[in-house]
Amino acid sequence: MTNDALKQLLEQRVQRDPSLVVTQEVVSDWIAEFGAHWAECEGDVVPSLMYTTFARPPAPPAAGEMAPTGLALHDQLKALLDLPVAIAVGYELELTGVVHIGDQLISAERIADLGEERSTKFGPGRDWTIEVATSTVAGSPVGIERFRMLGYRPGEPGTAQPRKAQDPSPFAWEERFSVTTESIRREAAANHVWAPAHHHTDAAQRAGLADIILDTSSQVARLAGAAQRHRPTERIVGVDLAMKRSILPGVTVTLGGIEEGRTTRVSALVDGREASQGTITFGG
Repeated sequence: MTNDALKQLLEQRVQRDPSLVVTQEVVSDWIAEFGAHWAECEGDVVPSLMYTTFARPPAPPAAGEMAPTGLALHDQLKALLDLPVAIAVGYELELTGVVHIGDQLISAERIADLGEERSTKFGPGRDWTIEVATSTVAGSPVGIERFRMLGYRPGEPGTAQPRKAQDPSPFAWEERFSVTTESIRREAAANHVWAPAHHHTDAAQRAGLADIILDTSSQVARLAGAAQRHRPTERIVGVDLAMKRSILPGVTVTLGGIEEGRTTRVSALVDGREASQGTITFGG
């Protein structure tokens, strides 16, 4: 790797091709997994949280083909830094518009931040953030995503300390859902997420994971959906998700919510430990 090559990559802006047309069939598949209770859904308006689904391939890759991440600069950065595995550790979604049946979307991505090499519990790694801004092809803003990623080399353990269990805060409300191998695969498919770590146990284990894991988009829908059910008339305008531990098959997840003005803080607990936390912002 040269400094010039890295500098050029950091300066790149990648414009994607227009997405597939937003169809009722895809929306119905998504709603079957995550519910139809979204405040903005009137007429032909689709759930805002799911717009990213249309930017991803609608079907899994053929046998022998690698599943694309959908983030070109992310994949190039992994290769340039020789960090073969990368996982999402956080995700922000800023919703700036609505999407209708029949729309097409177009996105541009950039590397918003790159950290220094450090030790992680998986091995030597680096943190980075990929930002993706999306609008309709007609020019109406839709949303901005920020993927906080950790890239690492498996099999070279670092010195990071394991997280300790924390006493949960008292919640205003709680919900629960069970996680199975099939539910992880089904929800990933509804989001058009085809990365092997969400579908194939052997691929997940090669990445240093115990089994397939619940994908980021499904966690967003689960946590934000719980918050929405407790504020049925208010529209979600932002999500900030921090992922602390992978959510694996065979567990029951407890979602606990705390209302704080325009936001709801939702914790996902597994065996009393926080696996992820989302701050859901409402705009009326």
